[in-house]
Amino acid sequence: MKRSAGRYWAGYAAYLVGIALLGGYALSLGWRTLDVYDFLKSDHRGFRGKIHRADSELGFSAVPGSRGFHVFAVGPPMPLHYSVDEFRVPAEDSGAPPRKRPFVLALGCSFTFGDGCAAEETFPFLVAQGLDGTALNAGKSGYGLSQMLILARRLIPRYRPDYVLVQFSPWLVGRGTSGFARSRFGVIPVPYFTLDHGRVGVEPPCFQPKLFDLPFHRFDTPQRGWGELVSFSASAGVPLFVHDDVQMAACQARRLAGGPAERGRRQAADSGEDVNRIVYREIASICASNGATMVLVRLSHPLERHHQEMKDLYRDVVYVNAQEVLDAGIPEGDKDAYYRRFGLWRGTPPVLVDTHPNPAAHRIIATEILRRLPRPRSGRTAG
Repeated sequence: MKRSAGRYWAGYAAYLVGIALLGGYALSLGWRTLDVYDFLKSDHRGFRGKIHRADSELGFSAVPGSRGFHVFAVGPPMPLHYSVDEFRVPAEDSGAPPRKRPFVLALGCSFTFGDGCAAEETFPFLVAQGLDGTALNAGKSGYGLSQMLILARRLIPRYRPDYVLVQFSPWLVGRGTSGFARSRFGVIPVPYFTLDHGRVGVEPPCFQPKLFDLPFHRFDTPQRGWGELVSFSASAGVPLFVHDDVQMAACQARRLAGGPAERGRRQAADSGEDVNRIVYREIASICASNGATMVLVRLSHPLERHHQEMKDLYRDVVYVNAQEVLDAGIPEGDKDAYYRRFGLWRGTPPVLVDTHPNPAAHRIIATEILRRLPRPRSGRTAG
């Protein structure tokens, strides 16, 4: 009898623990969902509209031909437009495939994409304009070096550009080894590097993100209400977090198991400078094989004194230390002065809303690139 009672109470305790765990998880879902709902209803920084999609190779990419907005907490939204072949183009552009050479392909993150700037104010566009050609701006906010390598392999043979502007920044390789993109909410797995005996591999994202498949863009408006919150929870918030929690648990379990891919990822993360040399060397080789001039554009944190040198590449590529030129324009030699001149300021009175390069910085970068460029090779056709 005592044994039967013991089993009963043990089962009852397990039941209570299970209920508590389920209740705690439900509360967690509700809290996270409400946090995202409040974020979407606020004056926030980010993108508005369905302009990005999940990508099995890149983690995420542009929706071809899409239009939306780049928004900040201060000031009006900035129109954003991707062409049918997923390059950033001016808002009024038709988005038709490029035909006018020279082609200037640009690979990089938000610095190349041009966060806070109109497409026609970014250095890839200004360089192409200075050459009387066409910009193919493949930079994306949040991209890292692994995505840049994938795009180099994909786009350079396809478009055979005359010039390839390749961003060189210290954070790019770290993004290429973490396996995840930064996001205000939701998990976005991205491709990541592995390193094994001096050979760099690229592993695909550990799972397909759910964020871009759910209708968050429908709720990115100032209006709110209880009925809409219920609809948001059922159609977007709860499905996202349940999916991400399950997939992340499986992903972390695989990482803890420490298979070959995870060991290679850790090795790559510990050897960032080696990975940089190997990857940028491969991009240079792809450019050379397709008749393109590679332009290595150094952009970094302001006034950074110690950075990796890539001198083994200098004889094969055009090296433009754009950050050094920007820094030279700040006689005060401090970051506050740097951001007063080159940060993004909005509103009345103006406030610093973002530390990405502003249009003035992009003009200086483009001028320095154009100063260093050889003229395009003759005989190239638009294709």
